[in-house]
Amino acid sequence: MTDKEILELIKESSSNLDLLYGEHKEYCINFMNKMNYNPGLNEDIFHDTLILLYEKLCKGTFELTNKSTIQTYLNAVCRNQVLVRLKKENKHADYSEQFDERMDDWFENEDRYSEKSKAVALALDKLKEFGGKCYEILTRYFYQNKSMEQIAYEFDYTNQDNAKNQKSRCQKRLKELSFEFYKK
Repeated sequence: MTDKEILELIKESSSNLDLLYGEHKEYCINFMNKMNYNPGLNEDIFHDTLILLYEKLCKGTFELTNKSTIQTYLNAVCRNQVLVRLKKENKHADYSEQFDERMDDWFENEDRYSEKSKAVALALDKLKEFGGKCYEILTRYFYQNKSMEQIAYEFDYTNQDNAKNQKSRCQKRLKELSFEFYKK
């Protein structure tokens, strides 16, 4: 059965969510365990993700593109939910380096992940290889949830506006690199 056929069945009846549950639960849980080993929390996140998908299907706001799969969507939502919850629990500071290593492993093993996400991950790796401050600034801002004031202090910028300008340049560079990888 194709992903689109499964989605049509789910639109007809929520009881057909079992099709997704059986096929995708183990993979999503294993994926989240690489980021955050908390089986109870990860299972809750997976359930929430299925509910979100169902709600979007019912509202007509979910559309599966040719380049993505249900698994890709579920992984992306689960990943984002884990990051949000880790930030709320202030575990993200220790998490960012582990996350980078674990995501590298996952990208190497995941053949169905969206091309755009792979491109961003490759671009972020490239920024890390280049050295400089961009990788550190972006990870501190997005993964460690540090303020521009904190970043300005840590990198000896004269004020937070200078740090913000540097972050903007780094984001632009990341976007350019992502586009280069995406085109390949």
